[in-house]
Amino acid sequence: MSTYNGEACLAQQLDSVLAQDAPGITVFVRDDGSSDGTVDLLEGYERRGDVVLIRGRNEGVVSSFLDLVAAVPRDFDYISLCDQDDVWHPDKLSRAVGLLEGKDGSIPQLYCSEYYFCDEGMARVGRSHHNRIGVAFPTMLYDNMVSGNTTVINRTLADLVVAAGREGVYTHDWWLGLVASALGELTYDDFASLEYRRTGSNASPTGSGGMRLLRYRIRTFFGKGQLACVTAQLERLHELYAKEMAPGDRELLERFLRGGRLGKVFAPVRLRQTVGGEVALRLLFLFGLL
Repeated sequence: MSTYNGEACLAQQLDSVLAQDAPGITVFVRDDGSSDGTVDLLEGYERRGDVVLIRGRNEGVVSSFLDLVAAVPRDFDYISLCDQDDVWHPDKLSRAVGLLEGKDGSIPQLYCSEYYFCDEGMARVGRSHHNRIGVAFPTMLYDNMVSGNTTVINRTLADLVVAAGREGVYTHDWWLGLVASALGELTYDDFASLEYRRTGSNASPTGSGGMRLLRYRIRTFFGKGQLACVTAQLERLHELYAKEMAPGDRELLERFLRGGRLGKVFAPVRLRQTVGGEVALRLLFLFGLL
């Protein structure tokens, strides 16, 4: 768990993690330079032996989570990412690990799931339905299908990500999903594993519809130049792992990194979960913005 000024909701989240029905859980928390009472609250859990607390300087959420993955000792078989203001269902980890235990642990494995949207008071307002057409390498290239707060990864994937460092990483959960789908397996569970609290401090209006979501995407990707970050993340994936990828996946990645506009526009593969998203992406290719 990475925390930053999360005092208001943190105890409820931590208590839900500590109440998991899976055995052998250790909670690693890195505080990213909070200025409220977050660290004081965490120190109470630390004194009781409920968390391993790392007091850090402010690096931002991506670097903070990658630091945490590197800090987990190698004798832990699985690592789960955790936000600071959700509430986990008691069987979240046992279900994820149960599914991963049946997979080939010698290759990168990632589990992720759906969740319930909640308001600030944790009243449910909807359920996510991100996986509509299936999740595989092509649908991970330009669409982050991995919600970090639901993610569980195996040791093989953790070691790869730690060795790769943070250069070129746009978002930590997307990066984990890209590496897993390029070199191993990504298991997407149609199961709501937690209550996702939506507040003014949440990063995006995920799950919103219509114009609000469209305005957010335009503001984020054009106003902040994030399209270049998406491409840089794919470039880093190619730099590190192209030789290890399946030939078809490598050729597809190179098509979008090295090919011309029309080659991208007419690539015979589905890239986004919705038709509207697919059309918008093809237009970005057409105008040379991606």
